[in-house]
Amino acid sequence: MLRIDDLQGDWTKAIGNVVCCDCIELMKLIPDKAIDLTLTDPPYGINFCSNWTNRKERLQNDDYNDWLLLLADTLPEIKRVLSDIACCCCCGGGGKTPVTAIFTIEAIKHFNLIQTLVWKKFIGLGWRYRPSYENIVVLSKSKDGYSFYDESKKCSNVIEGINQDIPQFDEHPTQKPLELMKRLIEIHSKPDDLIFDPFAGSFTTALAAEQLGRRWICADISEKYCEIGDKRLARERSQGKFSFDIK
Repeated sequence: MLRIDDLQGDWTKAIGNVVCCDCIELMKLIPDKAIDLTLTDPPYGINFCSNWTNRKERLQNDDYNDWLLLLADTLPEIKRVLSDIACCCCCGGGGKTPVTAIFTIEAIKHFNLIQTLVWKKFIGLGWRYRPSYENIVVLSKSKDGYSFYDESKKCSNVIEGINQDIPQFDEHPTQKPLELMKRLIEIHSKPDDLIFDPFAGSFTTALAAEQLGRRWICADISEKYCEIGDKRLARERSQGKFSFDIK
């Protein structure tokens, strides 16, 4: 695991390594147009607390007002580091708080809205309108010439057949399924592209990128989750599950 000072101003040292830092600090080191895809699961502005575990800690920057400030600070920098054809895929919420709408209104100040995907993830908890989906907002710098590599002609804006991960005690409470991140990476990038996740959480984006032969830069502000992500990557690498090793 690295920290921002360990990079010594050289952003390339972050490639293939867990970086524990504020993503804004890291993005300041990354040059314009260096990233081929941003794929991330940022805070939702809902002061989330998991119903799946006994842990009751809150996620950093997930208070609504903090979240709005976070969006205003990060979205312009994400746009700057993306290549001209790159996309930005951001997982978002569903349910009573209209965070997808609020996020989209802020995002289209900087990006073109390509699509709002619906990920059908499970039948959720509750009694009335039990939540069973999550949105993924797909953005791009270019209105028409953005990266899209699915040639099946069957690529729907509804993703089915991938269930939500149920977090264990030592996992991130909003960990995304590996297959979901792999699907998005395959649609919007090609081998050896550089994938960026500024809110890496459980570092599923990093795992998916390595398994698919992409380079990656992933950061999280929480030392706890960076340590979990670092161990997760080391475990997967030791089992030879990656297509190649990134030094």
